[in-house]
Amino acid sequence: MFPEKFIIRMQEMLGEEYEAFYEALREERHQGLRINTLKAETEGFLKKAPFSLSPVPWTETGFYYEGTVQPGRHPLHEAGVYYIQEPSAMAPAAFADARPGERILDLCAAPGGKSTQLAAAMKGQGILVCNEIHPARARILSENIERMGIRNAVVTNETPERLAERFAGFLIKSW
Repeated sequence: MFPEKFIIRMQEMLGEEYEAFYEALREERHQGLRINTLKAETEGFLKKAPFSLSPVPWTETGFYYEGTVQPGRHPLHEAGVYYIQEPSAMAPAAFADARPGERILDLCAAPGGKSTQLAAAMKGQGILVCNEIHPARARILSENIERMGIRNAVVTNETPERLAERFAGFLIKSW
């Protein structure tokens, strides 16, 4: 499955956790999506969902879907009603506990999973600065912010140092 050099390096890095890591790589992949509460209510979506969903435990809007389903090809995805996102990637924004009216900077925002999740929690209030240092990824981020119907976000393509200069007076909240 992996080159021997890779396996040896991973064993060195992970030590006694290597076996659990290796077994996890061989397990079936979990796929998920997150309902965009700026465009749909969770309960209403679940009643009309075109495929079977089961809840992700750490976020009220995240759900697992079966591997045979292709939700990225559904019109509701293109309309921004939900965002396809690996379930573990939903955890940072869920734990950030964003609130309406806050000022938030997502420094490494592309392709937009965390940003769109934070924006939904902010309910259109406050300001969300979504930064991506790579121009091509910033374009993808901008497309996702627009598709999800987020009105209180700004997409930037800047270095962290330049952003620090421009936002020097802002309170920093780290997680």
